[in-house]
Parts: sequence; structure tokens; C-alpha cells
Amino acid sequence: MAIITSKVLKLTFLTTGGKSFIISVPQPRVDLTLAEAQTAMETVIAKNIFNSPSGELVTIRDIRVIDMTTNDLYDPPVA
Repeated sequence: MAIITSKVLKLTFLTTGGKSFIISVPQPRVDLTLAEAQTAMETVIAKNIFNSPSGELVTIRDIRVIDMTTNDLYDPPVA
């Protein structure tokens, strides 16, 4: 039992099919800037390295850093 905190960087792109495509990066750098995230996303789009079921990635839709806290209330007994 413990309280665990973690962060995830969610990079959301818009595809040619009009859908969202999300890349999740666990534990992003604390000093990550908006400009760095935008540059990375623009590089991903320009190099066309991911192909989603709804088509190619065409634009940046959203950038978020999400903080999560998990309160683990129960752990099964060890046999």
C-alpha cells in the first residue's frame, strides 16, 4: 500500500481522417517547454513516421502534461 505519483506527456495529433492520434510519454522532463514539445511534434509530422488507422498525422491538436496520483489501498497477501 502506497501513494504513487507519476506524470505523462500526451501529444495529440489530428489525422487526415479527422481523428485524434495520441502518443503518451511517461515521466517527461520537468523542464520540458512548449516550444520543445511543438518542435518534436512537427518533426514527427514532417517525417511521417507513424501511420494511424485514420491516416497520416497532419497537425498538432493538443499537448498536455497529466499528473496522476494512485492511492494503492490493498495489496494481496504474499503466499
